Amino acid sequence: MSAKRMMSAVAVLASMTLVSAVCAAPANALSGVSVDALANASTDSFKTQTVSDDTAADTMPDNPDAALPDQVSAAIPDDATVVSEDHAVTADGELKNITTGETVTDPALVGTQDSQPDPLAKTDGESFIPVQADEVKQKVAANGGDANAGAADAQTAPDTPDTQPEQPRPNDSSDSEQPNQSDSSAPSDSASTSDSGEAIGNASDSATATNGAAKATTKGSVRLAALQNNEYGAHWGSYNGTAAFFDASNNLFVQQAKGVIDVSAWQGNINWQAVKNSGVEGAIIRIGYGWDNGFDKQALRNISECRRLGIPFGMYLYSYAYDANTGAAEGSSLVNLLQKAGVSSSDLGYPVYYDLERWTWTGHEVPNDPGTYDGIVNAWYGRLQSAGYNNLAVYSYTSYPNTALNSGNIHSKTRWVAQYGSSMGYTAFPTNDRGWQYTSKGRVNGISGTVDLSAFGNKTSTAPVGATGSVYRLYHPGIRVHHYTADAHEMSVLVNQRGWVYEGIMFKTPTSGQPVYRLYHPGIKQHVFTLSQHERNVLSKQRGWIYEGVAWHSNPNGGTAVYRLYNGSNYEHFYTSNRNEYNIRGSQGWTKEGIAWRS
Repeated sequence: MSAKRMMSAVAVLASMTLVSAVCAAPANALSGVSVDALANASTDSFKTQTVSDDTAADTMPDNPDAALPDQVSAAIPDDATVVSEDHAVTADGELKNITTGETVTDPALVGTQDSQPDPLAKTDGESFIPVQADEVKQKVAANGGDANAGAADAQTAPDTPDTQPEQPRPNDSSDSEQPNQSDSSAPSDSASTSDSGEAIGNASDSATATNGAAKATTKGSVRLAALQNNEYGAHWGSYNGTAAFFDASNNLFVQQAKGVIDVSAWQGNINWQAVKNSGVEGAIIRIGYGWDNGFDKQALRNISECRRLGIPFGMYLYSYAYDANTGAAEGSSLVNLLQKAGVSSSDLGYPVYYDLERWTWTGHEVPNDPGTYDGIVNAWYGRLQSAGYNNLAVYSYTSYPNTALNSGNIHSKTRWVAQYGSSMGYTAFPTNDRGWQYTSKGRVNGISGTVDLSAFGNKTSTAPVGATGSVYRLYHPGIRVHHYTADAHEMSVLVNQRGWVYEGIMFKTPTSGQPVYRLYHPGIKQHVFTLSQHERNVLSKQRGWIYEGVAWHSNPNGGTAVYRLYNGSNYEHFYTSNRNEYNIRGSQGWTKEGIAWRS
């Protein structure tokens, strides 16, 4: 490595803002410290990251399957929130037709003063990630449409929803159990999967994702998911011998992954045997919405079928709460439904999720500040926990945790996030038990229409027993950084207690030979590993780095080359013994620094 490149790791330190440099870290950047330093490193700055809109020109931002309108009415303010292909919600809570500007009054879509609407009615049962109206207007204009259509004087008129798939109206909900129905025939085939990119696998072995199905490289206990990828390159693959899910740039989101669907009455009468046979490994079932609305019309049957077939399941409740009292009401109502359904805490293979989104309910104002939502979430949690339900979590979409839900309390509870793009923009997951809802257009045998697909990880990733002479590679999805260590104890503590994911043995190291030095900078909370005594001395004596000793030894005549890359935008180094991974990262903007050492 040249002296100029050697200095690139440190020369900028005098003029940079250290914390902001860390905040700008791209996925899979090198980091790490001692066990305690890694455990205590703050993730506050890694809550969310801006993800560019990679949807097609004729689709809604962040929603690759929702059509972009030809025009947006001038009556739609820039700060309104678009909540479906056809509707936007103004700051004062009015639902408007996005193209005409007419105020929507249909109770099926906006409810009444005393009753909450089915939140999925606005989208005919499909998930939609809310986006700012100004983003939609910009895209409409760029696509040649009219982003300021003359509808300022639009008269209030009802908006008739599209025909629902044999759905009851919300006010028809009851707490009575549904009559048993036989399973409908499964579709003859599932949707074809999208082409997947190459998945970066074990540090010493590359892996591929074929036709969207995960292919394990070694025999293991994880049943492989057989679900499709999303439209923009996020894909299934294998990692360290287990099923895994990657973003479009081959950055690992989760290993030991499970393919999970979430369902409601809008999926109709599901053939759960066909669903299980298709490779689905879990289901999140909508039990209801708001409070005192009864069961989702398919909830009891869906619960019964998952139990019968041994499909792990969790539940979710869509929230209409606007203060702590209504949050408590939703909690009490949910406890009542769970008990009526005979669902105990021990029955749940996945959490009970509190679905927090920007809702529309006539005569009521949605909260917009984290303090109010803190009270709502705490009240809801309190009612569930007092009834013995402790496996709880929050679900939302990527932008909401950075605005109305921008609270450390809520971030610590958020374990399932929707992002229909090439990468996951939320990175503050508190545990390895995280889920990415990556498409709303999934196709699964046994379900006649589309369904949301998610990739979930285990609560605790498991590291193997350490072997002498092994250098381990770890990754923390929350802060999206790597760490490398030859210390089996350090590896075990980080993986089993601190939320790091074990990625395998990167290479074997000799017990003697040329030393590889390990240094740490407390300002940017990063390690660097080097074979060069000169680099070690300059960094430790002149640049503020702490010399931590010999990390391991190298063999100058060894057959395994370890490559080093550098990212000049955030001053991080990345190491790999996989030449293919080295080349891929080089093509993604990392500077290839060549062979760091051999082993």
